[in-house]
Amino acid sequence: MGDNKDQLTIAAEEGDIEKLYEVIGNDPRILGPIDEIPFVDTPLHIAASSSDHERTKSSHEKSDDSSRGRAEFAVEVAILMPSFARKLNPKGLTPMHLALSHREWKIVRALMRFDPELIRVKGKGGRTPLHVAAEIAPPQLLAELLYVCPSSIEDVTTKWQTAVHIALEAKNSESFAVLIAWLVRVERENMLHWKDLDGNTVLHVATRTNQIQEVKKLLKFMTDDAKNLKGETALAIHDNKDRGPHRSEEIGRAIRAAAVPLSWLPRIVTPRHHIRLGKSLSSDFSRLRLATRRISRNLQVLLGGTSEKSRELFIVIAVLVATTTYQGILSPPGGFWQNHPSSSNTTMSDITSNSTAHSAGQMVMNGASLSDYIRKNSTAFVVSVFLIIACMPADIMIGPYIVISMIALLDTYEYALDSVLPPDHSSVRASVSAQIVTLSVVACLVILFRVFVGLSSAALAKPDMTETGFPWELVRFDEHVDRQSNVQHADQQHTANTEGRPLQALEDPQLRTAHCC
Repeated sequence: MGDNKDQLTIAAEEGDIEKLYEVIGNDPRILGPIDEIPFVDTPLHIAASSSDHERTKSSHEKSDDSSRGRAEFAVEVAILMPSFARKLNPKGLTPMHLALSHREWKIVRALMRFDPELIRVKGKGGRTPLHVAAEIAPPQLLAELLYVCPSSIEDVTTKWQTAVHIALEAKNSESFAVLIAWLVRVERENMLHWKDLDGNTVLHVATRTNQIQEVKKLLKFMTDDAKNLKGETALAIHDNKDRGPHRSEEIGRAIRAAAVPLSWLPRIVTPRHHIRLGKSLSSDFSRLRLATRRISRNLQVLLGGTSEKSRELFIVIAVLVATTTYQGILSPPGGFWQNHPSSSNTTMSDITSNSTAHSAGQMVMNGASLSDYIRKNSTAFVVSVFLIIACMPADIMIGPYIVISMIALLDTYEYALDSVLPPDHSSVRASVSAQIVTLSVVACLVILFRVFVGLSSAALAKPDMTETGFPWELVRFDEHVDRQSNVQHADQQHTANTEGRPLQALEDPQLRTAHCC
């Protein structure tokens, strides 16, 4: 029994799948007792933490093969025992936590594709793998974690720190840039106002740690009005004399100037044929682009961007009003004339001799009361039709059909009104016609704008879908560039490895829609 456990450990360290099944063949129950222990280093934990920290350039090729073997071994074990991938060891770490800590990027990528929800499993201190990645991982890997599981950005530690808090505490400017850009693209900038256990926002942390560029970037999305539990704003932390000579005066000037409108300087975009996900997320936003996003978002809310239940309620009310007002033309108060004046008897002719001539089918109501009735009824009908258009789904396929059908309904209303109005009410006809023409134009503009905003929001929410000319080459995974980035985040004697394969999420529809949480 002991010999089998030793062999299992060796298989995990070497990433030897054949030896794994050889051990299982000798003892089919060997993995079961391990799973019964609440906190234990499983073979998956061992494989994730078995990287050789003494690698040299001469052994790089061999180490790369070993890392790939352990990644395949990790997935093999996770398939056999899925619970191992979520189990904490005695130090409160999952296999993905360990793989990140030991800079085993291949294993991290293998596990996150096996089960994206592993990115949200909390370990010691409530830290998820995303929190560890924000601290030590290269920007490309951090971007991949966010893409595979977008909701992981909402996880906080036991200190109520977000991934942005952690990146700032670690002074990892690359991770900070990726996280900020992701929050902006998925329209979750409000998370920048989240406070940790001491009441500090990310602006407090950036100010306390003297990170000038990070403070300037944060001030594009938030103001210095939040106070921590000590009652301090970020500026108060900066001005605290107890901090000594280490504080940066530039940070103080930036915070004070944040309320002053700055000129909008559009960023010059250089065409690129291949944009990697990490670099795409790290790219900065110009003030013009941010202002445009805010305006678009506000207009989208005004033009049908309310909740689904509210839209349904509005549509029900609008349909009820449209039906009632349309019926008000088909069955007006007083009804219609049933005959022509020429067919009336002598008495009736005498009575109506001083009245305006009429025809069968025209409204009996006449005079000022008729004009008021038609104008108010038509206004209610036109507004209700506009509300129906504004609340309908802004789908590029459905939208045009909705507009066409509503405009046709308006035209039939105008024809019906024209046939029943007495001939001396031409001004009322002109007024209603003007309302209908105006609404028809506005309705077309509204539906076109909503479709445009919807497409723009979808594109910004998926930064990897940046236009580059060829949809299958939107984000190319460059092994050489990624290895250089990894080395910058690892020990000098620890050569980081990458998978060297394109992001499968761009080609696999299931992965592209697998926003797990």
